[in-house]
Amino acid sequence: MKVYVAAPFSDKKVVLDTYKKLRTAKHEIIADWTVHKDIKPYSQNLDTAKDYAIEDIDGVRNSEVFILILGTQPGTGSSTELGAAIMSFLCFAKPKIYVVGKYIDQNFCFFHPSVELRDSIDEVIEEINN
Repeated sequence: MKVYVAAPFSDKKVVLDTYKKLRTAKHEIIADWTVHKDIKPYSQNLDTAKDYAIEDIDGVRNSEVFILILGTQPGTGSSTELGAAIMSFLCFAKPKIYVVGKYIDQNFCFFHPSVELRDSIDEVIEEINN
């Protein structure tokens, strides 16, 4: 399956570990934002911010599975990606959406009917493998 993994920028290591697990299970990472540079403040890096926004939202839109990992508090970018995933689901019945981790009660959108809440990435991988 084509998978997009969102997380706060500070949780890159967790995402890279998740990529390994997903690839081992024969899933495709549709867009890899972990290679992006930290470009804050965005207003001083407009072209790169635009490119990253297009790449990441296209990744969400083209995914079959969207996973938001919350090892820390939700980030603004990952929350935006979740909103894009929910809208894509409402319009096109994809992607399957998961919010995973410790802070799954921190955003009212986590409780949208299209979102599945899970405690671990291993649970999600087991589900999408079946």
